[in-house]
Amino acid sequence: MTVQLTAVETVSDALFTCSYLWAHGKQYSRSDLDKALHQHKDPTTRYGKLVARLNQIAAMPYEELCDAGYLDTDRKQMITARRSVLVEEIGEGEMNAMLSDVQRIHRVFPDAGAKFRTKLPLSRGSEGFDIRQDYILKHFLPAQSLCSIYGPSGSYKSFLAVSWACHIAAGLPWAGKKVTSGAVLYVVGEGGVGVPRRIKAWEQVHGIQADNLWLVNRPVFPVRESEVTEVLLAARQIEAECGVPVRMVVIDTLARCFGGNDENDARDMGAFIEGCDVIKQKTGATVLVVHHSGKDEGKGARGSSAFRAALDTEFNVKREGDGKALILTCTKMKDAEEPERKAYDLRTAELYTDEDGELVCSLVVHDQPREAKEVEPELAHVSRLSDNHHALWQAVRSRTAKGEPCTISVIKDDLRATLGAENVRKSFSRWLNKLESEQIIRIEGDNLYPATIDQARQ
Repeated sequence: MTVQLTAVETVSDALFTCSYLWAHGKQYSRSDLDKALHQHKDPTTRYGKLVARLNQIAAMPYEELCDAGYLDTDRKQMITARRSVLVEEIGEGEMNAMLSDVQRIHRVFPDAGAKFRTKLPLSRGSEGFDIRQDYILKHFLPAQSLCSIYGPSGSYKSFLAVSWACHIAAGLPWAGKKVTSGAVLYVVGEGGVGVPRRIKAWEQVHGIQADNLWLVNRPVFPVRESEVTEVLLAARQIEAECGVPVRMVVIDTLARCFGGNDENDARDMGAFIEGCDVIKQKTGATVLVVHHSGKDEGKGARGSSAFRAALDTEFNVKREGDGKALILTCTKMKDAEEPERKAYDLRTAELYTDEDGELVCSLVVHDQPREAKEVEPELAHVSRLSDNHHALWQAVRSRTAKGEPCTISVIKDDLRATLGAENVRKSFSRWLNKLESEQIIRIEGDNLYPATIDQARQ
């Protein structure tokens, strides 16, 4: 018994080129056609029939091409007529497979294949999971991000912004955390001598000149394209003079740099965010916005929620009691773990004596974290609260602030990781009942909500 092997015919690059161009209303070349004729000599095969047909068409005069519909002002009709040739010789399924072979299209038509390539930054599956998160201040300020610190007036938030700016400009660690040194552009929206004095106090305390920290002593309005352009020019000028890139742009404050627009209007806030994004993208710097909290501090920063949604990182700053100390709480960290809530003391630095013989001083953030001593306003009226009660409250507040699911079962899972499964099993219900009875937490079915300060005090 003799077994005959039939070779499987494959389409050559030359015939693929002719067929693809023909099917898309374009003219194939004589050289590609001759190569295809040479590579598909058997006129009984489907590809042999196709190349013979294309050779016949190549010899047709202009009028016959028009009469057959292969040349037509109606492109749709012309494409239909041309592709009918391919269908007749190799079948519709084979034609569709040929015309959708993206890899081959990219290889045979490297220039034309570009139209199939998006400019969007594509990645596949889990690719990039192990990419290191870059920071300009480790665990606090991600590189090339949009960040904000907010708090009420007198919360020392601008002192904190100056401290971060000075440490980055000088390449000096902050709170023991590494910084990426570089230049800083600080927009002093409220003007005056306050910020220069804070910088001088920092220099005096640390014995280092913050020469890479540059100030813009007027508001800058990111909602205006011309203002954004000026910031970009300033960044280039600073880089040229310092020889180091701009790592951070500080906008102090949002209210002073909002250009008279409405902070509560999502469209106005969107324009501000867009301007900040352009600055961030074109300079490669982190943009830090100093912002005010709203009337109800428990509800976060003032203005449209679109701002918080656009942030990579957000911190709340408030005074610790009546003393010279601030409490720093991370309220959003998009792609990493939130740093712990800590307190930082401020120290007085004597700068100079003025012409009237009065001592001019300023404050400097002492970047040594410690545990906060102040009880949160929502819990201040409640007696006999343990650390476990505080942990439960923090878990509920954190999840609701982020818009994440906040159910009894979810909070139990959160607390098991920090307080231990056995401790939660035995005491969770008692903790929850205590906070509910004190009107700190509302329970609606299985959902948990933080009560407002006003509700808690009624």
